[in-house]
Amino acid sequence: MVHSAQRVSTREVWGHAVANITPSAMPAVTIALVAVHGGSFTWLAYALVGLVMWLVAVQLGILAKHFPSPGSLFFYLAKALHPVAGLVAGFTMILGYGGALLGAPLLCGLFANTGLHTLFPQAPDLLFPLALATLAIAFLLARRGVEISARWGLWVEWFSLACILLIAVLTLQHFGISDPQQWQLGHLHPPSLLSALVLALLAYGGFETAGNLAAEAEKPQAIPGIMRWAVLLVGLFFAFLAYTETLAFDRLGQSLGNASTPLNAIATAMGDPWLGVVVDLAMATAAFSASIATFNSISRILLSMAGHGVLPHILTRRHLTYGTPVVALYALGVVVLASIVLFWLTHTEILSLIGIFGTFTALGFVLLYALGNLAALRYLFQQRLELRWLSLLITLISLPLLG
Repeated sequence: MVHSAQRVSTREVWGHAVANITPSAMPAVTIALVAVHGGSFTWLAYALVGLVMWLVAVQLGILAKHFPSPGSLFFYLAKALHPVAGLVAGFTMILGYGGALLGAPLLCGLFANTGLHTLFPQAPDLLFPLALATLAIAFLLARRGVEISARWGLWVEWFSLACILLIAVLTLQHFGISDPQQWQLGHLHPPSLLSALVLALLAYGGFETAGNLAAEAEKPQAIPGIMRWAVLLVGLFFAFLAYTETLAFDRLGQSLGNASTPLNAIATAMGDPWLGVVVDLAMATAAFSASIATFNSISRILLSMAGHGVLPHILTRRHLTYGTPVVALYALGVVVLASIVLFWLTHTEILSLIGIFGTFTALGFVLLYALGNLAALRYLFQQRLELRWLSLLITLISLPLLG
């Protein structure tokens, strides 16, 4: 039974899902990957993938409605598709979300350290201590309870998004709003757009983690809607930022695809170096929010899998006061601490390390969403429910892209 102090409001479940998506990373870092292929139609790539991912969210929402569980896709697929599919989903989520958890504290330390050096050039290098502090605070919040950690994650993520939207508005103020080149669809090159679509898909991963809080949500029946709304809102955010950044780089005569930190480059070009500090602060807070959210998500997946006998039973132990899966959280904390120490000892390039962790996460999302489509389709046809033909149509649209 869940402790009453740990009930999570619908708003906090929604914030938990958005924090797992980490939309702030798209305009600050990953958009360049999509822009290499999307060019002037990068916004269209994000919009089209947003539509497809909304359809996937409809499918996963069906599973969340009929099989509410903190194990989310592990439980959904085991019940609706096959127990082996559930096992694959469970371990894929652990590896996929684990990649995000390993990278998030380091990314928070990196951006916080960069912003600090911008303000105080003589400051010592604090990347390692800042990463450790991020890990410690995120762990303590997750151990204290999902309600307080979800609320912290929600407000931190809102702050991060507000910073980035401020920069976007100032960018349009500086460079203008109109960019006819982005609307000339006659110049669209379909093979390049297809490559951009595949890469843009990775920005949406994480919305399904709303299902991990099914046991603690005040209104678990709201979770399917949260999944759909999370995808819709971040999709609008992605398309708007893609349009804005493409416009700015076109005015600068530079290639967005070659920019390692696009927002920082735009801030410098506008002659407002303080905006670069805002970008660093936004990314640091987003990474902190992601640290909390992934601690919450993975610990509940471990709890569910242990409860079904897939993992050692000790992982089902909860904190006596807070009711959180404390053994699972400690296990995760030790693994993340080891990765940070290993990074410090080997002096590894942090962005390369983030790239490796991100690969695990991205591949995991693709597999999970493909299996989720098949599970929803099979369940609806088995039960002869009204939505089965819509599910078939969604599967026929989304599976080729995921493949």
